[in-house]
Amino acid sequence: MTFEIEILEEKKNPLIDRTELKLKIEHFGEGTPNRLEIKKKISALQGAKEEFTIIRNIKTHYGGSSDIATVHIYETPDDLKYFEPFHIQVRNLPQETRSEVYKLKRKNQKYEHLFGY
Repeated sequence: MTFEIEILEEKKNPLIDRTELKLKIEHFGEGTPNRLEIKKKISALQGAKEEFTIIRNIKTHYGGSSDIATVHIYETPDDLKYFEPFHIQVRNLPQETRSEVYKLKRKNQKYEHLFGY
């Protein structure tokens, strides 16, 4: 899938020690790209670790070929765990890992090692 990313707004939040980005994603003639593909591309553009890059949301207009996304890039895993809700952290994992996390959580077993940070 081919798509282009344009950074509309970049803000450094020193209190939380993260970079907050607002992106425009162009994907003419195709569906909205996968979160993992966007995450890989934006972490390469910003020179950040992929594990510490979190896509908060992607807003799509029906029938449109562009999306607006909000991305947070953290410096440490402790800040990421503290400030990002559990469901957002899980949403930024591959599908098979996601189902494993939910399965282990239902059984009240440890699942933190699956996040990779």
